[in-house]
Amino acid sequence: MKTKAMALALLLSLMGCTESSEETKSDVKKEMEKAGETTSEAYEEAKEDAADSWDDTKDATSDALDDGKEMASDAYEDGKKMASDAYEDGKDMASDAYDASVEKAGEWKDAAAKKAYEACVKMKKQMGGDVSECDD
Repeated sequence: MKTKAMALALLLSLMGCTESSEETKSDVKKEMEKAGETTSEAYEEAKEDAADSWDDTKDATSDALDDGKEMASDAYEDGKKMASDAYEDGKDMASDAYDASVEKAGEWKDAAAKKAYEACVKMKKQMGGDVSECDD
């Protein structure tokens, strides 16, 4: 009888372990499914966040490029205007310098002619010549 009781007890304990094991398997399976869903949701959120971040980066880069183009264009136009203004100022300065040099040359020419006339008159007076010849 002891053997039968022990066998029965062993059988009952095995059946209890089997049922307990099935419950544990079911619980573990449910937990794994929950973890899988959580992982899947986190993955999808990460994909969406990465896509949004990429779109934001593309937009910011495009805006920066457009701003850079506009700044370069403005700088080019400003430089062109400055160069044109400098060119015009240079032309004006060159023209003024030319006019001043022509005027000064005229003054020197007149002064030289006057000195030559005075020298001619002085020489003609000293030598007894005709002063009217100095007018040529």
